[in-house]
Amino acid sequence: MVPVIKQLYAQMPEPKWVISMGVCATSGGVFNNYAIVQGINQFIPVDVYVPGCPPRPEMLLQAIILLQKKIMGERGTFKEAVFHMK
Repeated sequence: MVPVIKQLYAQMPEPKWVISMGVCATSGGVFNNYAIVQGINQFIPVDVYVPGCPPRPEMLLQAIILLQKKIMGERGTFKEAVFHMK
């Protein structure tokens, strides 16, 4: 699944933000098969991690709020957002 995830990430328009949902996406959990990546942050940058297996709705809401705060802190010009320049 890593090549597919990398391709999807490459196709996303800038600026890019990623939420890793659940233990399986973050660390692979207890499973080890072709469909589960053992640590997605080794292949694409992750901004916010959502714990749990499965993740609880309130944890997802907290992750979205954290991502919003991160985005608000990175406000600047469009060029800064696209080219990650400061």
